[in-house]
Amino acid sequence: MFDLRNLTISSTNPCLIVYLIDQSGSMNEKFGNASHTKAIELANAINDVIYEVGLRCISGGGELKNRFELAIIGYGKDGQNGVQSAWEGALTNKWVVSIKNIFDYPLVVENDKPIWIKPYSNGATPMTKAFENARRLCTDWIQWGNHRDCHPPIIINITDGEATDAGNGFNFLRNEIEQIKALSTNYGTVNILNIHISSRIGDRILFPTELRDNNDKFAQLLFETATPLNENMIRLAQNRGYNLQSNARGYIFNGNATDLINFLNIGSNPV
Repeated sequence: MFDLRNLTISSTNPCLIVYLIDQSGSMNEKFGNASHTKAIELANAINDVIYEVGLRCISGGGELKNRFELAIIGYGKDGQNGVQSAWEGALTNKWVVSIKNIFDYPLVVENDKPIWIKPYSNGATPMTKAFENARRLCTDWIQWGNHRDCHPPIIINITDGEATDAGNGFNFLRNEIEQIKALSTNYGTVNILNIHISSRIGDRILFPTELRDNNDKFAQLLFETATPLNENMIRLAQNRGYNLQSNARGYIFNGNATDLINFLNIGSNPV
């Protein structure tokens, strides 16, 4: 296994980020003190982080380099089996898209800012099927070209509730995620980050190393399946005011709108 600290993400050695976004009916609820629903806040946050990723790929000469490839998988929206690529417009039905193609084909441009996805909130929460699609994408991506010499894929899952297709004791979902965690490049295994967002006021759990006295079994599952943050992610989280330890996991429970934005930016900055 190579040392991740020696890796530079480039157009020759890109990084894959897969965003799994909950589009179920409960996402139509207001997001805490925010003025919009969870679905709208999530779509805004995803569009913002895509834009930020693209800006980081602009070279000193002003050229947009294909340093990142992105996938957005929406789950919910169309019922229990509603899992699909969330890209729209010219990118509809595409799964993994290079950052240059993403910037070439926004859905719309509003106030000089590109928009790629719209908010949706309908149906159930087929999270297991979303992770199944993420596993397929990561497997194929790792096996293509020189990608074994690239940063391992990053999966960022954003949800506001329990999966409706997880099986008894969440076994289906757990098994799917464990298969993903077995995938690797020469720089390590796939990264999985889970954030549970909530409109309820309650204790927030932010990048923990363990969960104590938590009776929420699904919260426990999301924690257990999240992987530890790497050194750069930890530094970014600390710079944003989070107090965390070196073995902190990529996990937030009962996150608010600010946590969501921070979480996406931390997870999308691997090196």
